[in-house]
Parts: sequence; structure tokens; C-alpha cells
Amino acid sequence: MKEPAPDKARRLLNLNNMVFLAFILIVGPLAWSLDLLVKFVLASNACLSTNPSHEWLFAPTTFIVIDIVAFAITAVATWAAYESWNATAPQHVGNFHAVTEVGEGRQHFLAFWGMMIGAMFLSAIVFSFIVILMVQPCTS
Repeated sequence: MKEPAPDKARRLLNLNNMVFLAFILIVGPLAWSLDLLVKFVLASNACLSTNPSHEWLFAPTTFIVIDIVAFAITAVATWAAYESWNATAPQHVGNFHAVTEVGEGRQHFLAFWGMMIGAMFLSAIVFSFIVILMVQPCTS
């Protein structure tokens, strides 16, 4: 089956490549997982450390920077998925319901799910950021 809108898809560099789309699908979950892991390690050691030279590791600013980096990485992957979805959209249909049509192509389908997964993990990172602002580590 021929992919829709091949001339439109060629203008973007490898945004409709299947390996690239598979990578986009895992960037959001990977960024969120690493965000959660790094913050967990830092927060769990915050109460145990008595060395004042390591205090900057446990400051809320460090956690905020970690969240911003994870958000930025996931946002870029979500934007790339949107661009790929846009590039592989059928030329005859210009609305959001085009993804539900039968036979519209693998790249279009994977790019759509890249956008959805990216949006889901962007919201997870935002909620993680809100928790940092509301809960202080080492409260006793």
C-alpha cells in the first residue's frame, strides 16, 4: 500500500522513517522514567546526607531543573511526532478524523500515537513538577 501524501512527507528529513517513529514512541516514557528515577535517588538520600557540600543536590531547584529537562525532551519528541503526522496526512482530507480512515498508513498511525503518548507523559511530568512544589523532602 502506498503511503499518503508522499510529496508532503519528503520535505521533512526522516520524520516518516519507521525507526525514528519507534524512537519517538519511547522518548516520553523514557524521559519520565529517568526523571522519576533521578529524583527518587536524590530525594531518598536527602535526609541521610550530613555533608553540607552536597546540599545543592537536594534543593528544590535541582528537582525543578530535572523536570524542565524531561519536559523539554518529551515536548520535542511530541512536536516531531506532530510534524510527522502532519506530513503523512492524506492530501484530500484536512481534519483530525483522517487518522481513523482505513488504510491511511503506518507512519501516520505511529505518528498519531507518538503525539498521544507524548501528551500523556508531558502531563505526568507536569504533575510530578506540581508535587515538588507542594511536598518538601525530609519532613518529620
